[in-house]
Amino acid sequence: MSEIWLAILVIGIATYATRVAPLLWERWLPLAAARGGWLDRLGPCLIAAMAATVILPPFLTAEAALDILPELTGLAAVAAVMRLRADPGLATLGGMAAYYLAG
Repeated sequence: MSEIWLAILVIGIATYATRVAPLLWERWLPLAAARGGWLDRLGPCLIAAMAATVILPPFLTAEAALDILPELTGLAAVAAVMRLRADPGLATLGGMAAYYLAG
């Protein structure tokens, strides 16, 4: 077996294990009451952390106000679409389109 097929196999097994392990864990040890609300807030916190690492650097390295115009336009479009429709997918597409058109 070549190295690439071995890597694909290992990645596939790891991906499957991360999907199945929580289901099996919940069956053996119910955590719904014990987990409280922290696990429900984990997803949005991770998304916010990833967004901060992507959005913040252009603002810190900008030398002129016009350097961040595409970022500001994209952020404004995302905020507007989320306010109007509350659809993250549509907000992402709107933000990407606004970023592209402003840049």
